[in-house]
Amino acid sequence: MTTNRTRLALVVVAVVALAGCGGGSKSATTSTTTANTTTLPGKAGPAAAMQKLIATDPSLSGTVKVLFDTGDWAVVQSSRGNKAHAVAFRNANGTWAPDRSGKVKVAILGPQPGSTAPPLPQVAIEVNSRLPFVDSGLWVDGSELYEKGGGSATKGTIYGAPAKALAPGTHVAVGYARSIANGTAVAWVFKTP
Repeated sequence: MTTNRTRLALVVVAVVALAGCGGGSKSATTSTTTANTTTLPGKAGPAAAMQKLIATDPSLSGTVKVLFDTGDWAVVQSSRGNKAHAVAFRNANGTWAPDRSGKVKVAILGPQPGSTAPPLPQVAIEVNSRLPFVDSGLWVDGSELYEKGGGSATKGTIYGAPAKALAPGTHVAVGYARSIANGTAVAWVFKTP
């Protein structure tokens, strides 16, 4: 299992390697690991925080699934039919708060929302931040992809593909990136024939 410290070291090594090689034409591999943490009695976890957010913003409603949880940061998705949402949450003194600041930008590169993709699609996002990135991830239908990436410490592309062909139907993709201070997650739906 990869720890936050290991992930940070991987990102720092990748950024140094990219800087030494002249930037975006080289690729670096990063990886995150989904880790469920145990919620202490009396403490609400990231799923409960998403339910609380949905209560204030019903447009986010759907089936809630925690994709990533380090104890400090979490990515939670909600999906229903052809709609999906994802939110990055930060744990501050035992309280999970959504990061809706927009300080980390995540743009969907593919497959495009609502499009039909091949059964083994390449999933990609572009990420931008004023502060250097320390973590990122991609998921399809709740399973994390093996990610690769390239760019600089504050701007880059993260991409990956499922380990096997997807069954025909509707699929939910989620992309996530965070700096030391902020994080953003996005979700979208695409189809396979």
